[in-house]
Amino acid sequence: MTTLFANKNRGGVQPMTQLDTIVQSLRHEQHDRGVAFASPQVSRAAFAMEGINDTMQSELNSSVQSLNAALEHIVSEHGLRDLTQAQKDAALAAATLSGDITGALHATIKHDRVSTESMKFIVPQGEDKMLERIKPALEAYDEKENKNAVVYSVAYNMQAARQDEFGEAFYPTVVVTPDQVGYTVSIRLIEVYNETKRPISGAPTANFGRRNIVQAVIDPTILRNDQTKIVPVVNDEATAAGYFVPAAAVAPYSVMLSDDTAVSTAPLAIGKKFSLLGISQTEALLDTGLLDVTDAIDTQLALDAVYVQFTTGGATPTTEVVKFNTRQLPLATFNFAVQATYRQMNLQYETQSLLIGPNTVLADGSASTILSAIVSGGYEARIGFSVFGSINLELGNTELNASSVSVATIKNNSDATLDLSTGTGATLAALIANAKVIGYDLDARRTNSNRRQRGQLLNTNFYNQVYTVPLLAPITIPRPMQTGDSNDSSDLAALITTTRIRTSNAAVDELLRVQDLLAETTSALNTSATPNSAQDTPEIMGVSRFVVQPAYMYKPLNISTSLDSLSAHQRAADIQATLVNALRDMAYTLYVQSGYKAAADALAGGVAPVPTVIIGTDPYIARYLMVTGDLRTLGGQFDVKIVSTLNERMSGKIVMSFGDFSAERAGVPNPLHFGNMAWKPEFTVVLPMIRNGAQSKELTVQPSFLHITNLPVMGVIDVTGISAAAASKVPVNFHTV
Repeated sequence: MTTLFANKNRGGVQPMTQLDTIVQSLRHEQHDRGVAFASPQVSRAAFAMEGINDTMQSELNSSVQSLNAALEHIVSEHGLRDLTQAQKDAALAAATLSGDITGALHATIKHDRVSTESMKFIVPQGEDKMLERIKPALEAYDEKENKNAVVYSVAYNMQAARQDEFGEAFYPTVVVTPDQVGYTVSIRLIEVYNETKRPISGAPTANFGRRNIVQAVIDPTILRNDQTKIVPVVNDEATAAGYFVPAAAVAPYSVMLSDDTAVSTAPLAIGKKFSLLGISQTEALLDTGLLDVTDAIDTQLALDAVYVQFTTGGATPTTEVVKFNTRQLPLATFNFAVQATYRQMNLQYETQSLLIGPNTVLADGSASTILSAIVSGGYEARIGFSVFGSINLELGNTELNASSVSVATIKNNSDATLDLSTGTGATLAALIANAKVIGYDLDARRTNSNRRQRGQLLNTNFYNQVYTVPLLAPITIPRPMQTGDSNDSSDLAALITTTRIRTSNAAVDELLRVQDLLAETTSALNTSATPNSAQDTPEIMGVSRFVVQPAYMYKPLNISTSLDSLSAHQRAADIQATLVNALRDMAYTLYVQSGYKAAADALAGGVAPVPTVIIGTDPYIARYLMVTGDLRTLGGQFDVKIVSTLNERMSGKIVMSFGDFSAERAGVPNPLHFGNMAWKPEFTVVLPMIRNGAQSKELTVQPSFLHITNLPVMGVIDVTGISAAAASKVPVNFHTV
């Protein structure tokens, strides 16, 4: 008797836990409002919003605001500063539904909540009677149980809608509203594409080749600004007329235009007169019709390159052609004619400084034979000539001519100028004696004032990703019917603890599932810190795949073989440096490969804040990851959040990704954070149950949550050998010099 009394006495003086404080405060608030925190009408409107009207919407808004103020008061009064926004939202949702618990419990499973026009519900033989035997005896639901269910549900959701630090770092909790079975993440896509004609074959159209404009930050070929560029097209008529340099001198070559079509072109011939507009009609232009009197050349004209032919003497002379780029050189631009029609532009290009030296190659990229004595002998020769002529902007008529080629200077590798009339200088000058200008390239564009071409097209599109939150396995605490509610608070704490462990373990499970998925679907060809090709983006994860390139890195790291340590007292620092260096290299590589910065800047509407690298591991490895005295573990480019878990599946493993912990993103799905946990508020109820002819009372809850990965970017390091390196001698590699 004495022992029993002593136990009861000790139980009576136990200090109140935080959960007890919350329950007590909620009961005070409930006493002021009645059995429920909201009226039955407001509650039904919350979980069945398809029938809501303006009056009920106003009442629902007013009730939610009042409940939110009451919960904020409880949080502030008891100093519950560690509550996340998701915990507050979950408690508010549960309080809103408290006016009609029975209706809320059945709202997600009633057949009339599903469209049944073309569906038939089939119940196996005898199942209807089995379900009848185990269903909750709600007719025995008394007023006291109702009051407890309301308070416990709010307290449960306030405390359980959160994982451990590891889970919350990778998958911050967001709350799904009571009237929904999940949530939708929508992203606005600005897509760029070239105008495409539909094939008469009726073949399906593949998205018109649209590309996300964010990817153009990484791949500059997506945005091209050369659709109006004039590119002479090699065809039979122009070739026969001699408008191009002969193919024997410079072979025609292919140029890729912005509309992804290839055009065969060649240098234009010196001394020939032709219509530049007429000779430059590509297939894309011909699809819009032949160029006519409304087409003209833009005034920005320049001599882009000059082709000089060098010829050997003798009975069987050989020729080679060198291309000299002139676009950025003085006098290479056309100017309006001082006299003649105002649509005429003249060129008077003169130079004495074009260089033949060690970097000189032929027009086709091969090495020169004729000029090898200069190119390979360490000499530099400067040549000069002039190119002159005119272009009529309206007609397109073009004619350029050139003077003879002369040698200005030749210098040796000591920068001494050679005498061109005798000795080595004369010998080298003779190699250039027979040179002449045979062709040229122009930098020219059409005005497109008649809007013949529309250029690249932009399209704004919206992509929706729907996530449905499942109703998972229940958690139940059974007890005899005659037991009072004195143990309800401790039983509720058990439900909360169990739920948190379940959600935290599910976060680790999802994290490792994503590792397997990325290992299977992400290209392993790119192992350097260069962006992945946007063309090869696999359709995985969520909407983030439209703005971020999937990137995955895996590295096994044996510390005992990777570490060179001379002193035992420095070994911990050396282990730390080995791990941090591996993480730093992995973080920067993933940052570049994924194009995370481009996506963050685009979604932020400018310059995004410094990204956060999330590093998850076990507690043993975590102690080595913070650089002593430096909070910037991975350098100033990133913020770092290091979390650990005791989950055995993370033992010896480091997982890394990126996240956004800015305050404005708290409590909402964030496509630039690695993931989110969707939490749907559920009731904890004390149900009188009839099972196998026996009646019992059960405190039960059926959690509803889902871990969702947004960002297909992950780095994984499997670490071994720390214990051996920390406690044993480490072999040092000595190299004899």
